[in-house]
Amino acid sequence: MSSFFNRSSKSQASGPELPPAKRISTPAGQRLSIILENGDNPTAKPRDSYRASLRKSALAGLGDVPRESLEDYSHGSQTSYGHSISVWSEASGEKLGAFKNKKQIAKRGGWKRLGLIIAVVLTIVIAIIIGVVVGLKKKGSSNNSSQIPQTEQTVAAVASNSVLLAPSKTPTSTASLSPSATPSDFPVGSYSMITFLDTVQTNCTANPSTWTCYPYTIYNTDADKAMATFNWIITSPSFGSYEISSTTNPFSISFSNAPLDLLDSGLDTERYRFQVTQTKIVSPSSALTSDNSAAECFYNGTTFQAYLYTKMAKSYPDTSLGEQSGNPSFPVWPFAVRAEQIIGGGQDVPNCYKLNNGVIGERITDGLDPQDQGSLCSCLYKNWRTPDT
Repeated sequence: MSSFFNRSSKSQASGPELPPAKRISTPAGQRLSIILENGDNPTAKPRDSYRASLRKSALAGLGDVPRESLEDYSHGSQTSYGHSISVWSEASGEKLGAFKNKKQIAKRGGWKRLGLIIAVVLTIVIAIIIGVVVGLKKKGSSNNSSQIPQTEQTVAAVASNSVLLAPSKTPTSTASLSPSATPSDFPVGSYSMITFLDTVQTNCTANPSTWTCYPYTIYNTDADKAMATFNWIITSPSFGSYEISSTTNPFSISFSNAPLDLLDSGLDTERYRFQVTQTKIVSPSSALTSDNSAAECFYNGTTFQAYLYTKMAKSYPDTSLGEQSGNPSFPVWPFAVRAEQIIGGGQDVPNCYKLNNGVIGERITDGLDPQDQGSLCSCLYKNWRTPDT
């Protein structure tokens, strides 16, 4: 009792005796002690104090990770965020430091800067490629524009010389008369083939007067009188195919819709060819009977064929040599042409008959013995001269 009263009297004399200060050994306890000493309310801004402590730790380096963050979240955040105490180990601290470094790089714009640099490089490369392509196109267009006048002159020359065109003396290929200088629908159209009678053969018959060739004069005899003009029409019944037909002519050579075949495509000798079989009718140039009766001879199975070149030049007629133009009915075929009537000898080659007032009468056999099949009768027409002619 005395001790109790002594203790009470001491307390009253010196004031109420405070309990001894509790020592908090944990970092969280130390922080709380500092806050209490400063007079701050520990419950007012716990999150701000946590952030301040975290900043202090960051400034001190990336050494020990502050354990107070774990202690503050030990009653809930560990469960809600799915972390355990091992997350604050030393190895985890190093990973967190590396992660913070990456975040610092991202904050400073490192990835954006790298992406921007790549985009700039790609833009420069694309610009260079576009510049090269545009430059090549401009160069090509300038070259084409420089060639346009020459092409137009070529087309104009072909058009102006459609009647009077004599590029050379021999059938050679010429660039100025290439298919590119022809109409887009070539060879479709109506054409006059101005040729001359080159040679005549009469070997298929025992009487040469029974085989004649219009205009009855060869080139070496008279260049103007040897002129022979074929007027033909070329059509295209379907894409890529062509047919040719004749018009009224003094040759007695008639055909309709004969197919044209292309030979030696792309070569200098490129040409269209057609061939028909017909009966050639000839009025003999001299009497076949003793009574001088009119007569008419028939060569059945005569072949007529022609070659229409697309690159080889023609050289006839040549007005510079004083030759006539031929007065064509259609635009002149601008290239070389070769046409030929031909038949071999044999039985009934030819069949000749008397004419009575234009009516076929008695057959004529005297002086018309059959000839060997290899003996030919022919009429050859062309529009180019052979060398030295």
